[in-house]
Amino acid sequence: MHNNKNPYRPIETEVLDVITESPTIKTLKLKPKEQIIFETGQFIELTVPGVGEAPFTPSSNPAIKDTMDVTIMKVGKVTDEIHKLKKGDKVGLRGPYGKGYPLELFVGKEILVLGGGVGLAPLRSLLYALFERMKDFKKVYLRYGARTPKDIIYKKQIEEWSKREDIDFRITVDKGDESWKGHVGLVTTILDDMAI
Repeated sequence: MHNNKNPYRPIETEVLDVITESPTIKTLKLKPKEQIIFETGQFIELTVPGVGEAPFTPSSNPAIKDTMDVTIMKVGKVTDEIHKLKKGDKVGLRGPYGKGYPLELFVGKEILVLGGGVGLAPLRSLLYALFERMKDFKKVYLRYGARTPKDIIYKKQIEEWSKREDIDFRITVDKGDESWKGHVGLVTTILDDMAI
């Protein structure tokens, strides 16, 4: 929700930082001129002036109101231009749109968060929301897979998540290399040990 009286008018937004997650994925830290409040699971439209716009799900903690992270894979015209953005550049932002995830429906239940590659991006905001309310859920499982070790995104957060005792976390890659000491196989192969 935002104070924008015209939901079709993009809000001017500054790029505060650009983080290279993998060879084809970047995370932009954005600061809109107007505060934008989103719920995990909602999406926004990001506009690159003179190029076009595309929908993305915020990948940041929804509890942080002044900035927003968006993690974007380079796959086409708009995302190619987004990958060229630098600190201080301006983009437009509309939204949020959609209803978000109904977390209240899962109180007292086990939750499985399953993602592969850049598919972890929209789930990162969900994880932040779950971490704020861990006592409300019976158990949280996180399963993540990437093509190769260099395709793993959010390496710092993944290291932190793997140390948490309140989450059952497993990670795999489809194809390992000499540096990879973890599981090798599709993400579905790390579901076998779960009693769901």
